[in-house]
Amino acid sequence: MATFSFDEETRRPWNNKIFPGNYVAHLNAYRDQGVVALPGAVFFRGVGAIVLNPDTDGNLVDGVLPAGTYDLKILSPDLRQDDKPRKDRPFIVPAGAVVYRTAVNAPGVREETVAGTTTLEVAGITTPAAAPATAEADGYFAPVGEFSAFVSILDGTGLASDTQIQITTDAGLVASQKPSAGACRKAPSAILVEVCYFLPDAAPDADDVHIPYGVEAGQSDG
Repeated sequence: MATFSFDEETRRPWNNKIFPGNYVAHLNAYRDQGVVALPGAVFFRGVGAIVLNPDTDGNLVDGVLPAGTYDLKILSPDLRQDDKPRKDRPFIVPAGAVVYRTAVNAPGVREETVAGTTTLEVAGITTPAAAPATAEADGYFAPVGEFSAFVSILDGTGLASDTQIQITTDAGLVASQKPSAGACRKAPSAILVEVCYFLPDAAPDADDVHIPYGVEAGQSDG
């Protein structure tokens, strides 16, 4: 069972949980923000990426992402890339997490050689597995991506160890926006992987009960 001494790096136990009624934006994957949807568990949504940008991505060779398996990163909310290094984080799902959904998408990504056969497959975890995303006839991937069937959030076994999430492509890929009205040819191009999971919450603390104040010596009970 997990121990809950506070760790500033992993933000455990989570000090930025949100609750029903306050869920007004998507979960902040970079800050490991969780939502309490069922008592006793905290739910998380991690979204990792590999960005196809020749200026910043060392994985590209002459603008092409070769076939292979790549570690994904959770991108920093700081969009600047000029005055200081970006503090992107490894996309690691912690030990004990019960994964109940995976998904993959590739906005602004096209096959290097258009064939309609290139696949993108989530690696690192195998259950539940999203179906591999396969390029369509024009070389681009479907805009809705692929995702695993939503069977039950209570099935499954926690991961035995911290797990790096990866993506595998079986052919070269390039950054390219699918022609459309108003499309920006310099818009971001990336492979995105989502992993949804939950972890046990910490035991209750003093804020979860109404502990009466102590009575000082000599104080009246009336």
